[in-house]
Amino acid sequence: MTGWKSARIPALTRRLWIVLLVVAVCVLCVSPVIMLIAGAFRTSPPGLPGEWSTAPFLEAYADPATYSTFGSSVVLAVSTKLISTALAVYFCWVVARTTSPLRGLVTPIMLFVFAMPTLFFALSWGMLGNPDVGLLNKPFEALFGMSPINVNSWWGLIMVIALKSTASSYILLIGPFLALSRSLEEASFVSGASRMRTFFRINVPVLAPAITGILILGFVVGLSSLDAALIIGVPAGITVFPTHLFGHLYNSATPDYAQASALSLLLVAITVVLVWAQGRVLGKRQFTTVTGKAYQQEPWDIGPWRHVCVAAIVVYGLLAMVLPLAQLILGSLQPVFGLYGALTFDNYRELFAEPDIVSAFQATLTVSIVGGLIAMLLAVALQYVVRRHPGRLTRVITFATWLPWALPGIVLGLAMSWAYLSIPGLREIYGTVWILMIALIVTVTPIAGRVAEGAIVQLSHELEESARTSGATSLRALVGIVGRLILPSFISGWFVTALVISGSFDVPILMSTSTNRTIPVVVYELYTQGRTPLAAAAFCVLLAVVAVIAAVGLLYRRRMLKVRARSVSTGQSTR
Repeated sequence: MTGWKSARIPALTRRLWIVLLVVAVCVLCVSPVIMLIAGAFRTSPPGLPGEWSTAPFLEAYADPATYSTFGSSVVLAVSTKLISTALAVYFCWVVARTTSPLRGLVTPIMLFVFAMPTLFFALSWGMLGNPDVGLLNKPFEALFGMSPINVNSWWGLIMVIALKSTASSYILLIGPFLALSRSLEEASFVSGASRMRTFFRINVPVLAPAITGILILGFVVGLSSLDAALIIGVPAGITVFPTHLFGHLYNSATPDYAQASALSLLLVAITVVLVWAQGRVLGKRQFTTVTGKAYQQEPWDIGPWRHVCVAAIVVYGLLAMVLPLAQLILGSLQPVFGLYGALTFDNYRELFAEPDIVSAFQATLTVSIVGGLIAMLLAVALQYVVRRHPGRLTRVITFATWLPWALPGIVLGLAMSWAYLSIPGLREIYGTVWILMIALIVTVTPIAGRVAEGAIVQLSHELEESARTSGATSLRALVGIVGRLILPSFISGWFVTALVISGSFDVPILMSTSTNRTIPVVVYELYTQGRTPLAAAAFCVLLAVVAVIAAVGLLYRRRMLKVRARSVSTGQSTR
C-alpha cells in the first residue's frame, strides 16, 4: 500500500502541473478570442462596465464602407498572393531543380526580405517610389523632367506586398520542392511530355497541399495586411478592410471597440472556413513523393534559359533588398528627405537626443530580448510536456497556443486589449511594457514552438531515463541533458522570436501608450508627421543592433557546434 501511494503521488503531481499549465495557456491564448466575440456585443470599451447590445454589431454591418473596403481587400489579397506564390514557386524550381548560376543567392535574399519587418519594407518603398523625390524617380527627373513612378497607387500597393510575401512563400515551399523525387518526372518524360508540361502536370499537383496551404494563409494575411496599407494605400486614398477597422480604433477621437470587434469576427470566420475547405478538398488525396531507392534529386540543365533565371534573381534582389535598403540608409543621412546633395549624421544625433525615442529603443530591446527568451522557455516547456505526456490535456495546449496565430495581427491586438483589460492582475499593468511583452510572447510562441518541437523530437527519452537511473532528479535530467542538447536550436529560436517581436506593429499599435511605445510605432508616427529621415534613421539603428546580435549568436552557435564535434571525435578515438 505504501509503495502504491509513493508511485501514485508523483503521477498526481505531474497531472496537477499539466492542468495548471493548460489553465495558464488558456487564459493567455484562448481568453482573447472569447473576449473578442463578447466585445462585439458590449457598449463600453475594454475593462469598463457596460451593457450587452446587438446595436454595435448591426451598425458595423449596415455601413456600406464595410463591404466596399472588404471588396478592396479581397482584390488586394487575391492579386498579391497569386503573384507572390507564382514567384515563390518559380524561385523554388530554380533553386531545387536547375543548375542556374546565382541560385545560391536566392535563399539568403529571401531570408533577409522575410526578416525585414513589413512596416519598414513598406516605408522604404514609400520613399523609393515618392513621385517627387524618390530615389527611383530622381534619374528620370534629371534626364526627362518627369517622375513616372508613383508607388502610392493600387499597382504600387500590390507590388510591395507581393515582393514581401514572396519571401515567406518561398521559405515555406523550398522544403517540399527539395523533397520531390525525380522518378515521377522521369516517367512523364518517358511518356513524351515536355519539361513545361511535366512541371504543371506533375510537380504542381504533387505540391498541391503546400501550395494551397500557402495560398490560404497568404489570402488571410492579405485581407488583414495593415502595415503596407497605412504607408502606401492611405496617402493614395485607398481604404481597405484593415485600415477601415484601424480607423475605428486609432484615428478616431472616441475609439469604437464594439464595431471594430464585430468587423474582426468576419476575418476570424473567413480563416476558419478556408482552413476547413482546404481539409475537405485535399484531406483524402495522396501526395507521397519520397519513396525508396528510386528517390532522386538531380537538377536539370536548362541550357540558355539559365540566363532568364539569372535575370529574375537579379531583378528580385534589386527590388526586394538592394534598392529598399539603399533608400533607407540614404534617407537616414538626408537633412530633408529628397535633398541628396548634403548628407549628414544629424538625424542619428537627434534620435538619441529625444527621450521618447530613446525610451522606445529601450522598450523594444527589453521586449524583444526578454520576451523572446521567455517565449522560447515557454515553448520548450510546452513541447516537452506535449511530447512526453501525450493525451487530451496536452492536445488542448497545442490547440490553445496555435489559436492566436490564426488571427490577423490587428484582430489579435484588439482581442488582447479586451482580454487583458478584463483579467484582474493584468489590468493593473496595462499601459506598461510588461503587458505589451505578454501579448507579444503569446504572438510568437507558435514560432518558438516549431523550433522547440524540431529539437525535442530528435531526443530519445532513454537519455533522461539513464540520467535518472544514475541518481539525477527529473529537473536536473531536463536541464543537464535536454537543455544542453537543444541549446543551439534554442539560441536560434531566441533570435528569430526576438526579431519578430522587434518588428511587430499590429499588436503594439493597439496596446501602446506614451510609456510603452516600441520602435515600429515610433517610426510610423515619425513618418506620418513628415519626419521621414528620422524614421529611416530609427530603422537603420534597429537594423544595426539586430545585425550585431545575429553575428554574436552565429559565432556562439558555431563555437558550440565545433565543441560538440570535437567531443564526438574524441569519444570515437577513445573507443
